[in-house]
Amino acid sequence: MTKVAVITGAATGLGRATALKLATKGYHLVLVDFNEKDGLQTTADAKAMGSEVHFVQADVSNEDDVKRYVARAVELFGTIDYFFNNAGIMIPFRLLHEYPVEEYNRIMDINLKGPFLGIKYVIPVMLEHGGGTIINTVSSNSFKPTAYNGIYSASKHALAAFTKSIGQDYQDQHIYAVGVAPNTMQTTIAQNATVTLDATVGAAIHASTGKNIAATAEEVAESMIFAMENGKLLTGSIINCAGGEIYN
Repeated sequence: MTKVAVITGAATGLGRATALKLATKGYHLVLVDFNEKDGLQTTADAKAMGSEVHFVQADVSNEDDVKRYVARAVELFGTIDYFFNNAGIMIPFRLLHEYPVEEYNRIMDINLKGPFLGIKYVIPVMLEHGGGTIINTVSSNSFKPTAYNGIYSASKHALAAFTKSIGQDYQDQHIYAVGVAPNTMQTTIAQNATVTLDATVGAAIHASTGKNIAATAEEVAESMIFAMENGKLLTGSIINCAGGEIYN
């Protein structure tokens, strides 16, 4: 039977790269993103590879939207075998006391509440159908924050904790969770952060970030699929894809 994968943040970057790689393998896909234009393009590109693919426009921090994309996946394919909790954002580089509450709320809504809601509504589907694997996109910032990036780092530390908790609490129900932690990725995710980048911030970020090899989204997508295919053995762990920055 063809396996079913749901991917949030699927319109661009790592989500898109993962979707296209899975499409070449023939998975049924439900792609989720707030960005309808690029989401529909990724859907069309994945369909052209011969996979059955559907797009759902959704705000991952909105509970009704999350219920809707989960229900749509079950309606279309009967179950969810793999859930890629990938949607995430960055906010401008600042010292912690400089962040307005609105920016804190926004990043926590997308980077933490969104994954929580996805987990909340996907896990019952997996329990009903005998199990599944959840892949959470964390970050090298879940190991150590870079300068001027404390709230983003906090959101990713928390998502790593979700990953470990799922691994601990659900393995007897055959539900597994793996985190994938890239560092410098050649995507557009950092555009929102760099609006406050100046010489002082840049120097601090450079000083707090070890030497690392920048990865393409396609390269990191290979780790996402490895995590998906090996969830039973890797459950509760974080795959370090930091390109040599972090040794653990």
